Amino acid sequence: MPSDYNKILIAWASSLIFVIGGTLLLEATYTPDQSHGDNTPAQVSSEEGSHAADPHAEEAKDTHSETKQHGDHAADTDETDLPAPGQPAVDTSRPAAISAIPQGIPVTALPELLEESNFGPLPKIAKDGRKSYDIYAAPRVRDRTKSRIAILVTDLGKKSRNTKRAVDQLPKNVSLAFSVYGSNLHDWGQKSRAKGHEVLLAIPMEPVNYPQNDPGPLTLLTSQTNRIKVNLLRSSLGKFSGYVGVVNYMGSRFTASSDSIRPVLDELKRRGLMFVDNRDSKYSLAASMAQGINMPWAVNNNYIDNTLDSESIAAQLIELEKRARAQGTAMGIARPYPVSIRAITVWAKTLDERGFALVPVTSIANQQALPR
Repeated sequence: MPSDYNKILIAWASSLIFVIGGTLLLEATYTPDQSHGDNTPAQVSSEEGSHAADPHAEEAKDTHSETKQHGDHAADTDETDLPAPGQPAVDTSRPAAISAIPQGIPVTALPELLEESNFGPLPKIAKDGRKSYDIYAAPRVRDRTKSRIAILVTDLGKKSRNTKRAVDQLPKNVSLAFSVYGSNLHDWGQKSRAKGHEVLLAIPMEPVNYPQNDPGPLTLLTSQTNRIKVNLLRSSLGKFSGYVGVVNYMGSRFTASSDSIRPVLDELKRRGLMFVDNRDSKYSLAASMAQGINMPWAVNNNYIDNTLDSESIAAQLIELEKRARAQGTAMGIARPYPVSIRAITVWAKTLDERGFALVPVTSIANQQALPR
């Protein structure tokens, strides 16, 4: 009997050991499935987990990589065109960043060149001395052996179709001036710079037959106080950003008055801009006064599309060539009419072989003979 009892006891102990051991083994090796149940997210890999813990990690990694690549390629910069003063050399071996293009003009306006005001963002000289005139200028043309011709197409922004045609079809060295009464000026300015065009702002000024010929509510008038003139000017300057300077729209009476044009030029110089005199009047003092206060200036020598047919426009362009050959530089102004854009585009294709260079307006700044 004791022998049978011992056998039973041994069998019972063995079974107990087996059950306890199996339970411990199951607990040690079993991992519960967390992908279902009470919405607990499934376990992620260690790489995914690191990104989840730091949502900026990938962005920082990409930024570091881009910075490193930029540094690696800096020595390979193509210097076919010289950057404008104040602009960095541009790496043409890599795709352009969104804020710059191969020609070197920043597409988006730089915050350090802007002053917030009640009139909108106004241009200003940066703390390190950089000016809009330099930063938003197209690269300077290296070839000094050819006579230089600048073309400025003005009155843009008011008709979308004409503006788009000018921005897309004109050669990049043609400069573009936008009306303060235009629409979507920030967008048009960026699109223009992305195409390589320098951008200017057309400021309305009093003509001799005002108010019969009225340039609009932002017109600078000889009868205004200096404070009103400057405030109206700032209202225009705040319409958009990223331009190298201004050109007067009309203004035959205003630019002939030294007392009227002086505070305007002083304000433009203080903000790092150039002034282009459209010469609506042969009595204009604007260019000579700009020269007198040592600010960048240029002057219109010829309206090339006062007569709207291709033959007449071609003839006016030839006149510009004659002036450029005689004096080294010349500048013409046109409007964004389809016939004007076609004529300029056709003319520009053979300009180089005839010994001329089509250049942006800033490339002839301070180089023309002042009108007498």
